[in-house]
Amino acid sequence: MSSEPVPQELYTEAYYKDSCGGSEFYRLYGPAVPKPQLAYALRLGEIGAGHRVLDLGCGRGELLHHAREAGAFAVGTDYAEAALGVARGAGGGRVLRCDAKALPFMDGSFDRVFLLGVVDHLHDWELKLAFSEIARVLRGGGRAVVQTCANRHHHKALSYALRRSIAALLRLPEPSKPRSDEDESLHVNEHAYGDLVGFFASIGWTARVEAMPNYKALAAELYPAPRPADLPIRPYGPWRSALARAAVRTPLGRVLAREFFVVARPPAHAGRPR
Repeated sequence: MSSEPVPQELYTEAYYKDSCGGSEFYRLYGPAVPKPQLAYALRLGEIGAGHRVLDLGCGRGELLHHAREAGAFAVGTDYAEAALGVARGAGGGRVLRCDAKALPFMDGSFDRVFLLGVVDHLHDWELKLAFSEIARVLRGGGRAVVQTCANRHHHKALSYALRRSIAALLRLPEPSKPRSDEDESLHVNEHAYGDLVGFFASIGWTARVEAMPNYKALAAELYPAPRPADLPIRPYGPWRSALARAAVRTPLGRVLAREFFVVARPPAHAGRPR
């Protein structure tokens, strides 16, 4: 597999509006009601009034909207020009095109940096450069909130060969591939739990990696009643929610988890005091 950066031309306006995660929420509500991943990221980020927030790979710009609602100053950047056009329409903050490996900001500029659905699109060598830049622009005491698009060890991928064999034996239709053609072209570096732990250790960051269940297990908390009647996600009942959340805290659960969140902090010497 090539280690060249993913061509920015592959990220089209149609991708952000129709394919990129959470597009069903955006079509219904614009930036006002966040997709589950964003709602959870906002909890982890604990954005407050006066915070300076950087959203790397801002996509449609929903996070910028919510940061502004919290009283923060927010800037969004994206590698793809198409994303910026959509993000400007969300009206949530300033947006600009730049490479995450060379950020055009002064040292110690931000209290929070978000990378939601970004790390899967960058090779390891790109990630090392990007997190060096993130460490530089974070203020002392700041944090990065990272979300992966997928779990490299997700059960869909691990079970694909078995499901194909069973379908062939029973003369059933072949199951769909666990990764679409779009995944193959854009997700060049999907991660498992151990990959993330090892990566942040290798760059000297402290990191808490959290395996995520199906978001239906969190929906009652992320979208408290009264919730929109047409909300695209329906909460699990209490017992099923508790079971799903407990399962991902086990070693096997880290394999079966759908994706991961990471709250990460650079070495203490990085960034300027708040």
